[in-house]
Amino acid sequence: MHQSPETFARILAEHNPLSPNAHPLQNLTFFTGAGFAKSWDMAFPTGDELFTFTFAQWSQHGELLDQFLSLNNYFTHGLNLSASMFKDIVYQIGMMRKYPAIRPRYIDDQNLDAVERHLRYLVRKKFEQTAPLYFEQDQKLSFDGPLAAHQEDIMRFFRLEARTSDGSSGVPSGLRWNFVSTNYDYVIEAIRDNCLGPEDTYALYAYRGVTPTRYSNRPPYSTVFDNWLVSNVLKINGGFEVFKNGAGFDFDYTNDRSDAELRAEPPQLMLASREQDYTQQYFHAMFPKVVRLLHESSIMVLVGYSLPEEDALLRLIIKQFAEDRADGISKVVYYIDLASEAGQLQKVQSVFPHADESHGLTVVPYSGSFSSWCADVVQKYVQLTR
Repeated sequence: MHQSPETFARILAEHNPLSPNAHPLQNLTFFTGAGFAKSWDMAFPTGDELFTFTFAQWSQHGELLDQFLSLNNYFTHGLNLSASMFKDIVYQIGMMRKYPAIRPRYIDDQNLDAVERHLRYLVRKKFEQTAPLYFEQDQKLSFDGPLAAHQEDIMRFFRLEARTSDGSSGVPSGLRWNFVSTNYDYVIEAIRDNCLGPEDTYALYAYRGVTPTRYSNRPPYSTVFDNWLVSNVLKINGGFEVFKNGAGFDFDYTNDRSDAELRAEPPQLMLASREQDYTQQYFHAMFPKVVRLLHESSIMVLVGYSLPEEDALLRLIIKQFAEDRADGISKVVYYIDLASEAGQLQKVQSVFPHADESHGLTVVPYSGSFSSWCADVVQKYVQLTR
């Protein structure tokens, strides 16, 4: 019997703001990877799937990438791009930016930027052909159709958010649910939006780390948040809705942009590479917000993120949750993954060596699907709050 759903449900029950003994406000942060989206819908791609292109897929969108590859001595006709080759190309672009002396004679900043924009455009097109993007309809993110049973389990779990946070009295209590995601998609936003009533929207309560100039072609809901109910939704690798607009950014969840507009200005994405380069403006702004959030969080739920060794910088960022043994004494990590519980503990301990030691970070693993975990948590929560 898994202890994870029961202990998590107990935390939710203890932080019920309607209880006379409700605990003071605490930050709960979900750190989600590709497996989170896949647990919602198996059509969502993993990282390697999203960065793999057949010759037909990449060649039909123009000659720019063909020219760049040819200049770098690839024989392009019939060439399929594996995820490994894609990472090599992005790495080469990054190194040529940093070290102009190693550039081929006809490569400069402008055509490097053009190729990198083209790759972001290709990733967006590949995603559209693979999985749904939940665009906005009537100022509400919309699912494509009726939800499956496992999706309803996930929705029931996230509806608990409203029951475990309250700032209406001026003395905040309960849990503030925050989200840090490595994904480009809209799954988190769509789930949260559809947990609210038809006249309400998640964007009223979500700080995104940067304040958009426009939100789906209209002014943002808020320029400066000052509300106990506000949580963080920080997409550390960018998102399909994030677009550069002069010195700022637009968030656009509509399907209004033409293909020509997407080619000219594709969304802000951190592309897979041999060495991640987070020096661009959006990512530079995001990092301090993520680090502060992790410092201030007492509970972290890792969902569908395998802590890969190649994500060295992200592992360092996650380590900020409990950098030292003393930080971990009062903190807990819930890890939900399809890997074995022993394998999960080993991965967490590679980031937090003090995990599961006496007076160290507490780790509660769960081997199984996220939807099953959600269903079990809801069941236990109902039993505890009857």
